Amino acid sequence: MFGIKTKIMRLLAGPVYRYQYAPAGGKPLEALPLGRRLRLEIPTYDGFGQLVHPDIFFDRSIGKYVLSFTPYPFNDDSHENPCIALSDDGIHFYEEKEGLNPLARPPEKDHNDDPDISLHDGVYSLVYLETVRPDYQNIVALQSRDRLSWERKVLYRQELADSGDIILSPAVLWEGETCRCFFVLGNYRRGHRILAASGTALEGLDFAGAAPVVVPGIPEGLMPWHLDLFPDGEGGWVMLLCLVAPGKDGKGGRYYLHVARSRDLTEWTLDPVPVIRNCYRSSGFVKDGVLYIYFSSNFWGDEWRTGLYKVTL
Repeated sequence: MFGIKTKIMRLLAGPVYRYQYAPAGGKPLEALPLGRRLRLEIPTYDGFGQLVHPDIFFDRSIGKYVLSFTPYPFNDDSHENPCIALSDDGIHFYEEKEGLNPLARPPEKDHNDDPDISLHDGVYSLVYLETVRPDYQNIVALQSRDRLSWERKVLYRQELADSGDIILSPAVLWEGETCRCFFVLGNYRRGHRILAASGTALEGLDFAGAAPVVVPGIPEGLMPWHLDLFPDGEGGWVMLLCLVAPGKDGKGGRYYLHVARSRDLTEWTLDPVPVIRNCYRSSGFVKDGVLYIYFSSNFWGDEWRTGLYKVTL
């Protein structure tokens, strides 16, 4: 049973969220204001409309935005199974085929998490984590050419008991014919680290030999948490890096979103000022010098809400 405080917060969460986040509908994406949290209503298969881990890109082949995510109503990770939705305008999203989501069921115990979607050579790849603590994690790829029929492949298995390291937030990108997957290796005792696996194909990524990625200037007391990467429109790259100030016993406390930029995916410059506070995971794209950030936040009463935030790059 929930306590009276939780019940009151959940009752108030909806009205407060709608008050603090301006509506995003009614204007084209380019006309939406800068520097305001804009609320997005994204349908989920469980009917709650609460989600985490948004990951988005504009698919030029169909002229639509493609979004992957996992539902997470009231912190219930049994719902946290990879899904996709489409949008014509980057604001209003819909399930392409009724009953399509979720694309994968939960593992035998624990949960799925951290989906990332990309397109290369006509193949959509939704990479996510199958987290089965305390035993192992699988990095799984669901692949499709039509976004309706998906084939499952296990890219890598991490034995959790060996090192205590847990994989967070894989982000796949292509640079020419080189495939890279950036991810965070989480360990509260040794500190979280950013790594990058490389290969000539998604199935050939060398996760065991992943190279460290150094992002200088991370504020003291914060550690990498979730990340996403995409082109900056000027020949370089943007990293949206969510940092965490760990709470008691290593559990997540406060989350901050910072922007880092690179010309070569090796040397990074981090903006030390967070662009969004209370940001758990984010994704986005750059268009005409404007950075569009799709982010998830834990709101009142453990409700999870998704917003859009625009800022000049």
